[in-house]
Amino acid sequence: MDRQPLRPLLVTALVLALVVPILVAGGFGVRASVRSSLHVAEEIRSARATATLLLRYQLDEETGMRGFAVTRDAAFLAPYESARAAFTQQARDLRAVLSALGLRAGVAATDDATATNARWDGAIARPTIATSPRSHAAALALQRHGKALVDRVRADVARVQSEVRARESVIDAETEGAIDRINLIILGSVLAVGAIGLGLGVQQTRLARRLVEHRRRALELHGAYEAEKRVADTLKDAFVQKPLPALPAVSFSATYTPAAEEAKVGGDWYDVVELDARRVLVVVGDVAGHGLDAAVAMVRARQELVAAAVGDPDPAALLVRGNVELLRQRARMVTAVCALADARAFRFTYATAGHPPPVLVEPGRAPRLLECGGMPLGLLPNASYAGHVVQSVPGAMLVLYTDGAVEHSHDVVAGERILLDAVAQAARSRAPDAAAAIRDGIFAGRTAGDDVAILTVAFAPAPSPQRATSVSAARAGDALG
Repeated sequence: MDRQPLRPLLVTALVLALVVPILVAGGFGVRASVRSSLHVAEEIRSARATATLLLRYQLDEETGMRGFAVTRDAAFLAPYESARAAFTQQARDLRAVLSALGLRAGVAATDDATATNARWDGAIARPTIATSPRSHAAALALQRHGKALVDRVRADVARVQSEVRARESVIDAETEGAIDRINLIILGSVLAVGAIGLGLGVQQTRLARRLVEHRRRALELHGAYEAEKRVADTLKDAFVQKPLPALPAVSFSATYTPAAEEAKVGGDWYDVVELDARRVLVVVGDVAGHGLDAAVAMVRARQELVAAAVGDPDPAALLVRGNVELLRQRARMVTAVCALADARAFRFTYATAGHPPPVLVEPGRAPRLLECGGMPLGLLPNASYAGHVVQSVPGAMLVLYTDGAVEHSHDVVAGERILLDAVAQAARSRAPDAAAAIRDGIFAGRTAGDDVAILTVAFAPAPSPQRATSVSAARAGDALG
């Protein structure tokens, strides 16, 4: 199978598999960074607002205290007390925000401002509120001390504001960096998609050219194949579909079924050599491969085996001579089975060369697979082949076949079981064309994936007792006459 048309899709899938996770992960990372920056920015705004309120409450405390000190009017104490309580709460809030931001210097400055405000309240505000007006020198000294404490609070708040502004600058820079990364991701996505589109365009152009070339070559190959197939079919028809001998003691049936796939022109064949009125030699073979070469090799192998049978019809010796000759010709590997049927003794003598086992079915018995073995022909120069002798009975039938009859399901065991069932059915029905009946039984609802050749050799059945009596009486009458 040509995988060239799949390459653009595979490349695109690979690029997308690499780019998309990076873009998605980058997008989530930038999103998390932006969200974190926005959250920190919100806390910074809260810290700045809280620090400003802290100064305001310090001012409100000081204003209320001074107003009461001058006028001794209790109305000035309400703003003082309110600002005092609010200062403490705002200081706690500011400290919590600064801790969350990780601004340790700001936290220390807030703590110092809180402690300084407490000292100002205890040393300046409370004594001023609790006592009557003092001398000018004492009041001036107290005010100076109070101003120093208030200035310290303001300095602490200024340090907090400075820390917050520095952190804000960092967050602004991080936010700008996140925005830049978003822009880079968008740009990268556009470039990646553009590169993929460009690559696909180039690949599609190449693919279109390749398809045109493949179509041209396919047309040429199809023409060559058709010519080769016609020659191979002609050869097979000439050597396979020929009349079988008609003998009173032995009957034959044969069938050849080509593969369902047109591309397969195989090298299966069968042959029958009549030795005398009661002895025949049958051969079934299969040449490795398909096509015209296989058909030509089939013709050669068939001729060699038939020629070898003229001198000595012994199946094992015939296979040995055929192997030597095929090796000399450097021909293709061949599997074969040769069987000698003797209707006088009701005996089958056979030998196999890497071929499926023959099937024997006898009257009143279930079909069975016979022994098989031996190397295929044309492989080893010193290969030997064992001869097997099966003593049988009148009416027995030997079934020879090629591997297409059992390998159609790619399960040889199941294929052999189907073959035996088909042979049993053909024997029970006493089909006039046993080979065709076996073929139909095997491929009922199935498709032949390879060529199939089937040849049957059957001894004439024993005469029935009634017929035997009639024949004997007729012979006696003839003798009296």
